[in-house]
Amino acid sequence: MKTFAVIVSRGEFNNLVQVATLLLAAVGAGIAVRVFFRDEAIYKICPDGADVMDFSEGYRGREAETRERLARLEFANLPGLFRLIKDTGDARFYACSSSLAICGVEPGDLLPEIDGVRGVTAFILEDVAAADRVLTF
Repeated sequence: MKTFAVIVSRGEFNNLVQVATLLLAAVGAGIAVRVFFRDEAIYKICPDGADVMDFSEGYRGREAETRERLARLEFANLPGLFRLIKDTGDARFYACSSSLAICGVEPGDLLPEIDGVRGVTAFILEDVAAADRVLTF
């Protein structure tokens, strides 16, 4: 089975939706995905952060319309998208241990869809090393 290792650092809502739609396509095509959330993306894998629909600079002035489109497409619920990905195929989601410490987030604060906390070294040596492709967002 082919595998993608995905490192998610940026924390804007539109970035996480982009990641989720790519992951959904990958698992739907039979590709296993291993995802490592770090830096500001940590806040989006917590219940209170997952609900904040903030956008990158390219969406300035278009936020309201974009929120409506995301809702119509059923892309407005990050935890729901993460569950769908996991229900569709082989997906594992991890939070970076050092990023949790920097962000002041405890493992118990994470969405239930997150499989665990890992160090960056373990992710690199195990998941990145075994992956057919590595993607970063």
